[in-house]
Amino acid sequence: MRCLLRGVVGACVLASSAVAFGQAGQSGAGGALPNLSGRLVVVHFSVVAGRIQAAADQPGFESEQTSTIEPGHHETLSVSANNDQEASVRYKLTTGDEELSVDVSEGYDVSFSRHPAKQAHAAQVDFRQPRTGPITLTVVHDGVTREVHGDTVWNLLLSDPELCRQHLLPLLEMLRSDWRLIETAQAIESQMLRIAGAYQPENLRRWSALVANLASDRFIDRQKAERELRSDGTIVIPYLQSLNLHQLDLEQRSRIGDIVDAQADGAEDAPEQEACRLMDDRPLWEVFLSRPQESTRRMAARQLAFLLGGSIDFDPGAAESVRKVQLEALRKRIESSAAKPGDGSK
Repeated sequence: MRCLLRGVVGACVLASSAVAFGQAGQSGAGGALPNLSGRLVVVHFSVVAGRIQAAADQPGFESEQTSTIEPGHHETLSVSANNDQEASVRYKLTTGDEELSVDVSEGYDVSFSRHPAKQAHAAQVDFRQPRTGPITLTVVHDGVTREVHGDTVWNLLLSDPELCRQHLLPLLEMLRSDWRLIETAQAIESQMLRIAGAYQPENLRRWSALVANLASDRFIDRQKAERELRSDGTIVIPYLQSLNLHQLDLEQRSRIGDIVDAQADGAEDAPEQEACRLMDDRPLWEVFLSRPQESTRRMAARQLAFLLGGSIDFDPGAAESVRKVQLEALRKRIESSAAKPGDGSK
């Protein structure tokens, strides 16, 4: 095993061999995965705005480990960081049962690959998060391919929780063992439903009046309107984000921008902020239409009607066979909708 040190840095950024390779290579196809978090001592993984990020504690270093534990069992691990402290991690484990690889490039481009040996019956798993664009999880098992994709990790976890729980979470937890991603996703869904529940006609009328008062000639009225909008917390944020800013004056745009910015601190994702971000995600609300709870389906139907600007042909209380037919027609309407989040066309 070798450790390449950066300049005069006196400590290896990877954990010592006592923690590293001898304990990590017990992964068989579908079996336990290595704990990389215990070895990446200067890299912190987080989810920000729904996407995985890898940040180093220091800029400009490079380190590498290589080990052959036994014949047919080989693994390599390298870590580096650029001057912006965006971390890159490359890990590969090859055994008689499977080949596992992790590739993180400059903090944001993340991929996992877990392929069993030809004779094994375990699933083939591929996860891809490009620096920009949709995130995809693909699982192939016994000739059947299942794929889930979305703009954020939260879209994947909410769209197919069981597929992600079985195949994605074990890979992510190699990098950070204390992630509680399923719990966070569930909290995001609950918060989205709570916000949607607040979109009653009386609240919409009240918020509209307060936004109008932000343009009042009287300073005291403008201050009072902003104070009341702020007092509603995260519930009002998606409504404010849905407004057509071109129809507002400079005072209104400035105050609304301050209210929205106050809810986004740029830190690791919290359910309240992510729920606001996902409130106008039509495909995700479509997923909620298939939830087993009728109350969730009813709230999703109402939110989709709001987002699509009119009533929808979907009965949350109908038999499952009826709902499937209605959902298929509604899906085509959602896909053909030209409206984009935040364009003010809702």
